[in-house]
Amino acid sequence: MTRTVQDVKFAIHTIMDKLVGNHSEPFSTEEIEILIFAFESNILFDNVVHKFLPSLKGLPEIQEAASGVESEDEAGEKEQSYQENLITERSDMVKSILLTVLKENIFYEMKIRFGA
Repeated sequence: MTRTVQDVKFAIHTIMDKLVGNHSEPFSTEEIEILIFAFESNILFDNVVHKFLPSLKGLPEIQEAASGVESEDEAGEKEQSYQENLITERSDMVKSILLTVLKENIFYEMKIRFGA
């Protein structure tokens, strides 16, 4: 799907809320795709993002389960639990990447302003 700057504009607040813990839901595949678009297009963190784009693109593809479907057997529950763990792990990876990008961006700006 083609992304636009408007997509980034509308998603950035939710993404940042999830990053700082104000939103308990994990990052969705759509939000990750928007981040990749924003990084590739140099919309966000254009001075340091080239180092972290491969990590963001390398995150595992996880098919998010439909929330209304409930399984009744034990194998289905284990599969759903495994799926939820994968989604949470991927979300933690996104948080780590974003925090590192923020830190690197701050260091880059400090180096420009104060010299190094």
